[in-house]
Amino acid sequence: MRYLRLRLRSSILVGLTITTFFSLTTLCIFLRSANELERPNRFVRSKPGLPEISRHQSLRKNSNRIDELYRLVRENRIHQANLDHLLWNLKKFRRETLQVNRSDTNTPMETGDSGDLNKQPMKLPINLTTTSKNFNQHDKMRLRQFVLHVLTKWKIEHQNDTSISLADIMHESLAQDNPERLNTTWYQQMKTVTNSRVYDPNSVEFRSLLNHLQNGSISEASELSQGTQIKLILQLPDGFQALLKPYRVPRNYQTLPDHFYFSDIERHHAEIAAFHLDKVLGFNRVPPLIGRLLNVTSDIRDKATEELASTFFISPANNTCFRGHCSYYCDTSHAICGKPGNRLEGSVQLLLPRPPEVDWQKITHPYRRSYSAVRKAEWETNENYCYEHVMIDEDYHNRLLLDMMDLCAFDFLTGNLDRHHMMRISSFGINTALVHLDNGRSFGRHDIDDLSILAPIRQCCFFRYSTFMRLYNLYQKGLSKLLFASLNDGEILPKILIEEHLVAVDRRLKILFAQIDKCFQTYTVKEVMIDDGIE
Repeated sequence: MRYLRLRLRSSILVGLTITTFFSLTTLCIFLRSANELERPNRFVRSKPGLPEISRHQSLRKNSNRIDELYRLVRENRIHQANLDHLLWNLKKFRRETLQVNRSDTNTPMETGDSGDLNKQPMKLPINLTTTSKNFNQHDKMRLRQFVLHVLTKWKIEHQNDTSISLADIMHESLAQDNPERLNTTWYQQMKTVTNSRVYDPNSVEFRSLLNHLQNGSISEASELSQGTQIKLILQLPDGFQALLKPYRVPRNYQTLPDHFYFSDIERHHAEIAAFHLDKVLGFNRVPPLIGRLLNVTSDIRDKATEELASTFFISPANNTCFRGHCSYYCDTSHAICGKPGNRLEGSVQLLLPRPPEVDWQKITHPYRRSYSAVRKAEWETNENYCYEHVMIDEDYHNRLLLDMMDLCAFDFLTGNLDRHHMMRISSFGINTALVHLDNGRSFGRHDIDDLSILAPIRQCCFFRYSTFMRLYNLYQKGLSKLLFASLNDGEILPKILIEEHLVAVDRRLKILFAQIDKCFQTYTVKEVMIDDGIE
């Protein structure tokens, strides 16, 4: 009997324990669910110490927001037909602005949507030639209106401009000095280099050029004098010149955490990937480029200039190597070697005509980094930098401002921190696109999205309408899928980008949309998205 009572008590105790456990578990699940419903969004930082992008998490969880952005932009597109009455004399406007008394800064803003471009031009209460320490919100809104007006005026003045090619610009001098070059495939290629693009991806000349860069015989190899790392100029048939960046590190190489952007190694596969991304994005502003396998001895050493040939040697592993002459990584310990033996891969890029044949403009990037290990640039510490330095600069009261935003988006997608200058062919005149050169330090890290690259878009909050529409279309189709397909079309070098970099490109595109969305929260859509007629 005693044994039965003991078993009964044990059974009851076990039953109570199980019941209590399940009750507590159910209660915890209920409380967690309730907490999730009330918990505010937590925004993701891609890199500690950088400013957060509002709504980033919601964009990742709900891609419908990107579709909403698309509808907002499409519905708020401003047509030139409504802006004809905004023509005015810019110099007269500036003279009137400089005469405005400082007391006008306290004048109330006009009511209504500050993004409505049908308003009459407003005078600026600041001196356009100096930086104001008292740059208040009122000043910023009036300056923003001024920039919107001058961009509209620029569009009206240049909307009927005809496309110009390098062949058109060079024809007269070539006919006089080198008429035989007019009958070359090089000259036919120059017909596809225009003020809006440096190649036509759908042309017969483009496919022929890539084959020429990949397989054309090399008659001479010399060093490019500019730059911090070794680059070679290859002389190819029919008057073509190409820029060779040789293999240095494997595809899975990641920029070392303690390395600054200015001491990073230039990677040939990054140049190749950046070109294909440029093509997929529809910018067509990176000079045509393709991967190539070379023989270090027969293609380079035997064709090298005397200065370059003097740097060749045989390594202890019996590989043919050369070190070249440059300020970084041009020593025996960082030599370029065939692996194995004479085999060397590299990126080979069309070298566009240079002075005196064609004039170029080198523009110091306003968001250039300090290139110092201890000092930051002003834009990194001053969120009013765009207003105080870029928007008051008349050089940016044209397509250059939006071209810089295109370049900013491109650099963010590739992870390029090393954009110290912007280049364009000035022989075309002012209505010419930037040429996206020097992308060898792109794709350095796939695990970090450096938000500082987005500073021009974040601080200025201007973006080109046509670029946004293309980005949305690529988002719908899958940017990384299109990039992967492009990298496998005609390239003989395998697996240019590892999977992690492809994933990063899609992730960064969403972050870019999140930044544009943030601008929409600060200003109106009409104040951010600019339809300047550039496709």
